[in-house]
Amino acid sequence: MEIWDLVDGTRKPLGKKHVRGELVEQEEYHIVVEILTLNKDGKLLVTQRDKAKTYPLLWEFTGGSITTGETSRIGAVRELEEETGIFADPSKLHHISSMKKHPYYLDSYVWKSPNQLNLTDLKLQAGEVCGAKFATLAEWEEMNSQQLVIPTVWERYKRHRWSIEKIAGDEL
Repeated sequence: MEIWDLVDGTRKPLGKKHVRGELVEQEEYHIVVEILTLNKDGKLLVTQRDKAKTYPLLWEFTGGSITTGETSRIGAVRELEEETGIFADPSKLHHISSMKKHPYYLDSYVWKSPNQLNLTDLKLQAGEVCGAKFATLAEWEEMNSQQLVIPTVWERYKRHRWSIEKIAGDEL
């Protein structure tokens, strides 16, 4: 059972807990995170959603809801480790945006690995992720043109591409 802390429309904690799957009241929100992971060479880590989830088999960045007692940054690191087996130093995450959309706030981060990662290093979480790849920005754009990317993920990517490129550095 996954339990979340609830906040109000200004992100002020409400002192209330919420069980995943239950209805969230109109003026209550929980925090969702996504982490755009860049390999040392600047390629994006993209993951494929399990066939039993919404948007089955489409590609996205790692993410999910933070749990009770977690900060947004710590939740992002936990989600990355749970879904891929990769550990990121929370102090090295670059916060690039927060977006309010009922019933959640979405915090987006970019993290660039100091080491070159290989697909064989990944431990994909069964039931969540069924595939992963490291893609250049051109390959990511081609995946989107083939309608393989979740549309809302693509929209956020386009909005934050300059931040991603800046953090990636010269490798792109």
